[in-house]
Amino acid sequence: MNFVKSIKLQNYGIISSLLITFGFTVIVIAEETVIQEEEISYEKCLVVIDVSESKLSISPKVTQVSDQVRMAEFGLSDGLLTITCDGKKGTVTVATKLN
Repeated sequence: MNFVKSIKLQNYGIISSLLITFGFTVIVIAEETVIQEEEISYEKCLVVIDVSESKLSISPKVTQVSDQVRMAEFGLSDGLLTITCDGKKGTVTVATKLN
């Protein structure tokens, strides 16, 4: 199996757990809440954003905060889903905020 396919398969698992967590959490969230934070390389995190865009069928507003920090905001019908890739810390953070 090639490297890119391997990364995509690993990230589908991460995205699935993020989306499932988001689906259950959205019912009770009233303000921005971090729903998941994991250690992950910056490159893999960027793939998570791409896979999320594909799975959600929504183009995010992407902000390049710095060379190693990128934030993707997905506008949903009931709020905002934010995925932040931090290459300095080596983390992905997923947060939600209801309208």
